[in-house]
Amino acid sequence: MKKQLLVTVIAMIPAMGFAKVADFNSMISDNMKEQGQLHSTVKTTVGEAREKARERIVIVENKGGSYNAPTKKELLAFSKEKQNFAPSQKKQFDRLANEIHLSDE
Repeated sequence: MKKQLLVTVIAMIPAMGFAKVADFNSMISDNMKEQGQLHSTVKTTVGEAREKARERIVIVENKGGSYNAPTKKELLAFSKEKQNFAPSQKKQFDRLANEIHLSDE
């Protein structure tokens, strides 16, 4: 009797495992369907929100007030317009000579 009970339990274990795998596969397919529906819902919601945002754009009249903020011209200039000034070759040699002369003393 014990052997028969043991054999039936052993035979049921793979069957239960297969049932779990089948259930897991159905859970995955259901999850994929729900994700697709959620994606489409979010996409339509975002589209509607964009439409509403475009409708709510309001132009505010400027009453002649201005705000001046200090800015560097380099920040506003194109890279072609920027000028980098370098010292002349003669001045560079003079500086080098002064450094060598000071280091000798």
